[in-house]
Amino acid sequence: MAKGKILKGIGGFYYVLDEKMKVHECKAAGRFRKDGIIPLPGDNVIFVEEQDSYGFIEQIEERKNLLTRPRVANVDMVAIVVSAGKPNIDSMLCDKLLVSIIKADIEPLMIINKIDTVDEPQIDKIKREYDKVCDTICVSAKTKQGLDALKLKLHNKCTCFAGQSAAGKSTLLNALFAELNLQTGGMSKKTARGKHTTRHAELLLPKDFVGTAVDTPGFTFFDNTDVLPEDLYKYYPDIETYSHGCKYSNCLHEVEPKCSVKDALQEGLINQNRYNRYLTLLKEIQEKRQRQYD
Repeated sequence: MAKGKILKGIGGFYYVLDEKMKVHECKAAGRFRKDGIIPLPGDNVIFVEEQDSYGFIEQIEERKNLLTRPRVANVDMVAIVVSAGKPNIDSMLCDKLLVSIIKADIEPLMIINKIDTVDEPQIDKIKREYDKVCDTICVSAKTKQGLDALKLKLHNKCTCFAGQSAAGKSTLLNALFAELNLQTGGMSKKTARGKHTTRHAELLLPKDFVGTAVDTPGFTFFDNTDVLPEDLYKYYPDIETYSHGCKYSNCLHEVEPKCSVKDALQEGLINQNRYNRYLTLLKEIQEKRQRQYD
């Protein structure tokens, strides 16, 4: 038996990195399927090395956390990559991602890419919406601006890169670690949306770097149906900070009287756009839960 970490899974095969930095092609033991368990990138496993053509994963060690979309385990940080220019930032997707990240007790990071394509006010507009939520780093994969600061932030962590297609995740990873040589796609001229090039989540091990990066498929949908309406504000750090003075302990910070969150909003302490999207997401979660009981 040997110990290792799953780098990726494709077509029923899992590529496991052992403690000697050798990659093994493995299949999962049959009982995993019987028990409804799917091995994931990031999983620490115990496996039997290849006898003929492939080895077998025999045990998955306890996970410290799990992301479901993308499906990755044992992540230290999730970096949401957005574009300062094109494609336009999907702020609701970012908010949903942040809810899921914070709910999973994972450190969030906002990376504003393509800062060489727009003026400073456009960059500042994005930063103002998220500067009370998580750390933000402004970079340009093209000019290399901000990459040294980003590398320091990624040091000694397993970081999952996520966000919209064409925001530049793979291009940014190539700029950080040229030896990765990841395929990039850019934007479709016809739809002005990203062309998907990353097909599966995969742990990447850049040379001469302490840490791992996870490149994930771009996605435009994220499901937060497991979040209770009364708990949603807890995953908005910029809103939760001002929630402790509300009159009612079950305040949703929507229409209730004597709500300290709405007071903070009036004082300009909470970003209006973020609050509006909070209300939109709150309604969405309430409606989904209602349909479940109808």
